Amino acid sequence: MKYTLNEYDGKVESIQLGAMSIPLALGNSDYQAVLNAIIVKGADCFDGDIPADVQAAANAKAAAD
Repeated sequence: MKYTLNEYDGKVESIQLGAMSIPLALGNSDYQAVLNAIIVKGADCFDGDIPADVQAAANAKAAAD
């Protein structure tokens, strides 16, 4: 299953995985799992493009580890 984006009025509101809606909050463990998936699998874990700010957060996390 791939992550998808929940957008409203052209702005990403959250990330969807199945029935779960994941907020874009660094303190959220599910969001951290999204970042880890991006680090490991890259764009293959998303249906569509990864938003630039989410990719930047994944890059920062990878650099910090």
